Amino acid sequence: MNKEKIEELKKEYPAGIYEGAISFNDIEGKLHTVEFVYRIPLTADVEAHSKVFQRNPIVANLNLLQSLIVHPEPGPIIEEIREYPTACGRFVDDAISPFFGANVSVRSRKL
Repeated sequence: MNKEKIEELKKEYPAGIYEGAISFNDIEGKLHTVEFVYRIPLTADVEAHSKVFQRNPIVANLNLLQSLIVHPEPGPIIEEIREYPTACGRFVDDAISPFFGANVSVRSRKL
């Protein structure tokens, strides 16, 4: 992707864009890598993800990723990883969840 396209996407998504990649092996050991640019997720994205996640976590992760990809078109990327739900889930856990707080530790006790 050239600098002009990056600047265009930055103007379109002023909150920020990130380069993402998912690499994984299939059952035959063949390495697959998909690369894309995604926008910062909004609270509304996570709310929609949470609602669907209760019914079908795989679909929820794919839908979230598809809604965040801004370059290239998300369709072919989703098609390539659809059969590898762990790869998509790992990306959501490792790259998207930190926008809303990751490695959370809490403490509560009755006083």
